[in-house]
Amino acid sequence: MDQPANDLIKLSTGNFTVEELEAIFSALPAEVSFVDKNDIVRFFSNKPDRLFLRGKGALGRDLRLCHPPRFQAVMQQIIGDFKSGKEDRVLFWRSSHKDKFISIEYIALRNENKEYLGTLEVVQDISDIRILEGDRQELVYTKKG
Repeated sequence: MDQPANDLIKLSTGNFTVEELEAIFSALPAEVSFVDKNDIVRFFSNKPDRLFLRGKGALGRDLRLCHPPRFQAVMQQIIGDFKSGKEDRVLFWRSSHKDKFISIEYIALRNENKEYLGTLEVVQDISDIRILEGDRQELVYTKKG
């Protein structure tokens, strides 16, 4: 049965139900968080195997309060550089987080007029990607679960 049009989240290239969109974010091989232009945490994907634990209490809070004190100055600089237009992306990586090699990328979100809308944080375990070599073009299933 088709979904009623008013229950869909409509985007410029398609639409989703809330259930479908939540399933997409849960299935992505990365954790995604969104901080608005006022530095308020507005969204994070709810993956069951998160690398960085984040409770719903983070929603509506200032971004800087969601990071350990030693990272607050760095976060302030990143956000300042994004807002000023000086930078658009910042990439960090850690090789000793829960025995995984992870990337942490911050991406400035901008509208068509290049106005700052907020920041996207993408955290991903890249341990398996990091060791890839050569080509693989045949079908190989990855681990289930």
